[in-house]
Amino acid sequence: MMSTESYSQKYPRYEIRIAGSGGQGIILAGIILAEAALLDRKYVAQSANYGPEARGGNSVSEVVISDTEIDYPSALELDLLVALSQEACDRNLSGMKEGGSVIVDSNLVTSVPWQTAACLPFGEIARKAGDRRAINMAALGAVASFCPVISAESIIAVMAKRLPATKVEMNRQAFDEARQAADNLRTQPQVCQNQSEA
Repeated sequence: MMSTESYSQKYPRYEIRIAGSGGQGIILAGIILAEAALLDRKYVAQSANYGPEARGGNSVSEVVISDTEIDYPSALELDLLVALSQEACDRNLSGMKEGGSVIVDSNLVTSVPWQTAACLPFGEIARKAGDRRAINMAALGAVASFCPVISAESIIAVMAKRLPATKVEMNRQAFDEARQAADNLRTQPQVCQNQSEA
């Protein structure tokens, strides 16, 4: 994996989009990522978009990260997409940069027409950690593995600040388990079993 420093020298802007359904903690995940990038001394732009439904509607959070001032705050070409529903995957693949990475929930996304996709059971990981609502922190664990510009340590520090004290341990467990699973996937040539032809 390319170090954060060498990646930043070659690519000045890194764009992440987390997308899913209302109630999955998508907006909080984006806020945590943005604050973690600030801890890592990056320039950051974070935005969110969600439907009128409190639960089940489309929900999107974008984080744009750079070593220099960000002149345009919205994503132009995604380096990393995390999709926690089939609709989120279908809607957002068109925004991907060539060679970018897609990470999906293997229990909620059945078709991934992208050449480098990783499927992880985020919902199952969250349930095993003790709270199905930790699906967003499980997703951040995978982001920590795939994203070269934000450190896992900074994400963990922001989680501890942002989450209720009684929820930190189980969310950290979901984060750590997903991060390890993502690390394992990254060493395998075919990382997504339900991947469709691009």
